[in-house]
Amino acid sequence: MSKHKEYSKTFGIFYDNFRRWCRDMADKGELSNHPEEQFYDFFLKNFMQSIDDATAMQLFVRDVRHELLHIYMSDAHLQNFLKQADVKDISGIKKYIAENGNKVFVNQDDQMENIVDGTNLAFCLHIPDERQGYVFCYSLYENDELRIFVNHGMEQFHLSSLDYENKKSIVYTDAEINEIAHFALNIIAYISCFPECLTDGAPHGIKTENNHRLATSEKVVDAMESEGGIVNPHFRRGYFKRLESDFYKNKKGQIIFVHETVVNATAKTLE
Repeated sequence: MSKHKEYSKTFGIFYDNFRRWCRDMADKGELSNHPEEQFYDFFLKNFMQSIDDATAMQLFVRDVRHELLHIYMSDAHLQNFLKQADVKDISGIKKYIAENGNKVFVNQDDQMENIVDGTNLAFCLHIPDERQGYVFCYSLYENDELRIFVNHGMEQFHLSSLDYENKKSIVYTDAEINEIAHFALNIIAYISCFPECLTDGAPHGIKTENNHRLATSEKVVDAMESEGGIVNPHFRRGYFKRLESDFYKNKKGQIIFVHETVVNATAKTLE
């Protein structure tokens, strides 16, 4: 019998504190019928220091209400592939957010005073055999700026599509942020490119709601390597892009994976 996979947790620290706080409030007889809203107000009044804190708590409340999608990655190696693949096209990712997100009001600045219309998409991502998972929240503004909120354990921060226009931004100067930014963008491109890899249901032993499994497409894998009885995929080098040309009559507007190969010692790009 194969060993069951253990998956990373999301909002672990939030849930630990929330349950402890609920017990304390129940003992005092002060717990309301909507404890997540009570906890949200308590957190904002006592602990919020930035818009990232507020965003994290808003997403946590949505998760308590079972509103967030949970995606379980079948193979941890896919994470590394998506972190390393180049990001050469954000327009297709914005299009996916616009078509699959929810219309909301979003904060425009750290003071949370200026509110504008936007489109929002958020989910929790669980990785096999890792401790901390990711919470990704994508907000597309009316001015076409895409902001991405990332929560990973104790770390949380915002990224902006404008950072890719500024080569001196943290996306380029910080290696860890660069990888996570690639991961956040490429996973949307991957899901859009290979929708058949995202299927309903949870891995064995997972009892949460709104669960999906994310498989590795054979189209991004060249071969499987075996080391010590463990089979690992060898991923192709490439990147995702959206087809804009009228030449692609049937696939115009779709995101595809472009993989690079070498022919006669010369790099070639194949679609």
